[in-house]
Amino acid sequence: MIALYHGGPSGHSASVLIALAEKDIAFASRPVDLDSFAQHRAEYLALNPAGQVPVLVEGDRTLTESFFILLYLDEQYPRPALGGSDARARYAVQKWGKYVETHIAPKLAIVRWAASGAAADAECVAGFGRLPPERRALWERAAAGIGSDEANAARTAIAKAAQRIDAALAEGPWLAGAAYSLADIVVFPHVALFEEAGVSPSPALRDWMDRIRARPQVRKALGEPADHRAPVTMGPEFGRWG
Repeated sequence: MIALYHGGPSGHSASVLIALAEKDIAFASRPVDLDSFAQHRAEYLALNPAGQVPVLVEGDRTLTESFFILLYLDEQYPRPALGGSDARARYAVQKWGKYVETHIAPKLAIVRWAASGAAADAECVAGFGRLPPERRALWERAAAGIGSDEANAARTAIAKAAQRIDAALAEGPWLAGAAYSLADIVVFPHVALFEEAGVSPSPALRDWMDRIRARPQVRKALGEPADHRAPVTMGPEFGRWG
């Protein structure tokens, strides 16, 4: 039996929840309370020393990094195939997976943290000391506050990401071409937060989101109506959040 340690049905956690539902894979849900920084507690860090969600445990395997988890699930459970039907589609899947990690997710994290005025209490700040040095530095930076210039630059980057996604959808119904794939699954939960970050999706982008939301397995994974809200606890972490 698979166990998935995850945050709410948004962001990186949502991508893995959707993939599990699309492939009809049974799993034990292990929610992690990001609002209370449970991902920084010793028992969770024993699973993932970086203090990130999601984590997938299958037998003696402990898998971290959401996009790599998606690729693993697609190979280990090949029906339905979601990794791309040919070399071009598989390239697009890999491209969008990297783009979420390096551009979309960290910029969303910065904007949402700055807008929320979120703060870590003394117990949470003490928990930062359990993290690897580079992760601790990022969380300490978040706790110190995000300036308006940095937040505005991140918002501009999100708007450019929306344009890039829109351009890809002008070439086909899905991000990797003719078929729904991991590219759509990895991008969708983050685009669902764009409007909250002050970036209004285009009509084409809204249509794409509506088509994904209408999928029965997406409704099963995220709730009905689909819930994409995320606790604002991620900090301005390059490449991911949570």
